Formats: sequence, structure tokens, C-alpha cells
Amino acid sequence: MDVLGSASQVLLNLSLTQKKEQTDIRALASGLRVSSAVNDPSGYGIAQRLQTQVNGFQQAVQNVQTANNALAVANGALTTITLILQRIRSLVVESRSDLNSSTDLANIQAEISQLLLEVNRISSNTSFNGLHLLNGQFQTTPLYSPASSNGVGYGAYQITSPLLTSSGSIAPTTVTNADGLGNPGPLVTLSGPGGVSGPGNFTPNFIVFQVTGYSANAIDPDTGINVGPGVFVQVQAYSNNPSFGSAPLMQDTTAVPINSGVLSGITEATPASYSGSSSSELLQFNLANLTQQDVGATIAFQVVAPPSSGGSTSSGPLYVQDGPQEGQTTAISLPGVSTSDLNISDISVLAPQTVNIFNQVTGQSSSNIIPATDAEVRVDAAITAVTQAQAQIGAQMVSLNYDANNANTAAVNLTASVSSIQDANIGATVTNLTQQQILTQIGTSVIAQMQVSALQITALMLNGIGIGVGAGAAPIA
Repeated sequence: MDVLGSASQVLLNLSLTQKKEQTDIRALASGLRVSSAVNDPSGYGIAQRLQTQVNGFQQAVQNVQTANNALAVANGALTTITLILQRIRSLVVESRSDLNSSTDLANIQAEISQLLLEVNRISSNTSFNGLHLLNGQFQTTPLYSPASSNGVGYGAYQITSPLLTSSGSIAPTTVTNADGLGNPGPLVTLSGPGGVSGPGNFTPNFIVFQVTGYSANAIDPDTGINVGPGVFVQVQAYSNNPSFGSAPLMQDTTAVPINSGVLSGITEATPASYSGSSSSELLQFNLANLTQQDVGATIAFQVVAPPSSGGSTSSGPLYVQDGPQEGQTTAISLPGVSTSDLNISDISVLAPQTVNIFNQVTGQSSSNIIPATDAEVRVDAAITAVTQAQAQIGAQMVSLNYDANNANTAAVNLTASVSSIQDANIGATVTNLTQQQILTQIGTSVIAQMQVSALQITALMLNGIGIGVGAGAAPIA
């Protein structure tokens, strides 16, 4: 009878059962089925790769939240700038009244100037975690420009003329026989790319054309030439650019013969060109065929520089990683909103001095209507630019929120995948543990019973061969 062999087999089974019992206890204590590569090498490797992605998605969500906080700071600053611009516009409208004295206009201009300084302060000081947000260094798209519709991003665009007819009514912008063939049309049409030759070759300005009178013997004020029956066309160009020389408002009147046809390719230049110094272009235009009936017609244009596409310290957009993998980034563009970027740094509502085409000061204008209209038009464009920048920031925040939602969803699903690999099935594990505990008890009981059986068999064998067991055994004869 192989008692020792049976005992060895029982002990082996008991050892295996106890190991399984220990595994189940560790799983129940930690909640993990796979806590190391020893438990499930391939499963452990897969779980760790999935966990890496989970961690990446969770950090991406944090990145997006931080980016949203930065955008909220920028948006708040733009909201304040919008309120400032609205106040400036109200002041400009207030200034457009002949009831204001020169002192009143000076006071209005003082407030406007102070508000412009505040716009620059907000633009330069708005920051998040040490990054200046609105100085243009993160701007990748140009600010709004009304002239951008001409396809070149700069040039002139027509606005409502600030000048009235002698009767006080709104002046027409068209003439009766613009093409000389009996068809009406605009007093002035733009020529060239947007009415100007291009960046660096023109001076941004506000320019107004008006047919001021008729004479059967019209003498040109500049040349002294008698052109015969003709009309007088006055040009008023306003700019605080230094190229205007001695005064910000140039006034020039030219005698034009009636029914002389369309005059094409005319270039209006700064008065500096007539004083021996370098010239700067103001506008390229075509003048319509004019008649005596066109007296009072007027048209105005705002000539603008190329829209800003970033500050001098531009370093490109802000990048935010919104996914777990390298390269999964979102670019954030933030505008520069200084008064220079918004093209309002030199606006004024004061009545300007005037200069003629020979750069000679001719006096003080009796009205501030030209600079005030220029200021109003430019502030309107600045308000549009800022509100569009806010819309862009809002769109970026919406996009980032979608990224965060997507990352959260992916993280939840991947976490579930990791859990299905690593986490213990508590119900099954408890059942297994109970089973192993029962088997352990049975195995222990079997070993104990085998020990009892072995003593009994030994006693029988000894008695069978005449060997007594115990203290009272009789000696062998």
C-alpha cells in the first residue's frame, strides 16, 4: 500500500490549492486581477498601454481647461475695450455739433486721448501665466478691414459723405451724365487695386470730393488757366500722417470743363509733392463726365493701410495639446488690439488747420466735420474688428470644449477597457476563494486522517510479527 505516495499527492494538491487561495486573497485585497506582469504578462502590457492613453486624455482635458481660462481672460479684456470704443464713438458723435465751442472740443478730445491710452494699456498688460495675450504676438489672422473686400487687403472704400448741399440736404453721390452717354453714375470711381498703389506707397487718409460751383469762364485756382464753361471740384484730404506737412487737412480746388468726358487714372497726392520733397499717394480715381447740373454732388472715401497680421514680436499661434498623442494640438490665435492695430491712434475731433497743394497753411478750418467723420468711421471699423475678434475667441472656446468632451469620453471608455483587463471579478473571486478554502480544509483533514491510518497500520504489522507495542509487551521466546 503506497501510503507515502498518496500523502505526497495530497500535499501537492494542498499546496496548489493554497497558492490559488493566496492569489484570490490578493485580488480581493487590491481589487485587481492583474497587479503585475506575473499575473498576466500580455494583459498587463495591454493594460499599461491603454492606461498611458487614459493619462494622456486626462491631461489633454486639463490643458483645454487651462486654455479656456486664458481665452476667458482675453475675452474679458476685449469686452472692456469694446465698452471704451463705444464711449469714444459717443464722444465723437457729441463733437459733431456746431454748438460746441473750441473749449468743448478740446475737453472731448482730452477724454478721447485718455481712453485711447487705456486701450493701449489693456492691450499691453493683459496676460495669463506670464504670457501677454493681446499684444499681437499670437495673432495669425488679420484684424477686420473694410477694404479687405477688394481682394488685396488694403485700399479705399466709399463711406457716407459728411458734406451737405448749400440747402442743407444730403448731397447726392452720383452725377447725371457720368459716362457722357446720358447714363448717371458715381462722381468718382476707384481705379487701380482698391484705389491705391499698394502698401508703402500711399498715406492712409480720409478724402472728400465735392462739385462746389459752375462758371461759364471757370479759371483753375492752381494754374490760372481758363477752361471755359466748367465746374469746380474741391478735394479735401485729411490725415495726421507727417507726409501731409504743415497741416492735417489739405484743400484743393480744380476747374474741370463740362462734358469733357471721363477723366481716368487721376492720382491725388500729398501736398509734400508740390514743395520739392517726396510725395505720397492718396488715391487713384476716375472723375466722371460733369455738367452744370452736378453742382452739389459729393462723395467720400476712407483709405486704409493693410490690416495688421501680428505684432512686431509675433511668434505664431498658441498651441495646446488636446489629445494623448504627439501632434494632436489646436492652434489659438489672439489679436493685437492696440490703437495702432485698430487704426485709431491718431483720431481727433478738433477743427484742423488747412494746407493747399503747395504745402502752404491757408488757415484754421471753421468746422471739425472732416476729422470727426474720419474718427467715427475708424472707430466703427475698430468696434467691428474687436467684436469679430471676440467671436473668433468664442469659436475657439467652443472648439476646445468639444475637444475636452471628446477626450473625456475617450478616457472613460479606455478606463473601462483597462478595468476589464486588470480589475478582479469580485463575485467570481469570492466564489473561487470559498472553493479553495473548502479544498484546503479537506486536504488538511485527509493528511490528518492519513497520519492516523499510518499509526494503525504500523501497530497491526508489529503485532502480526509478535512485537508488542507499549510498556507491557512480552519478550520474544
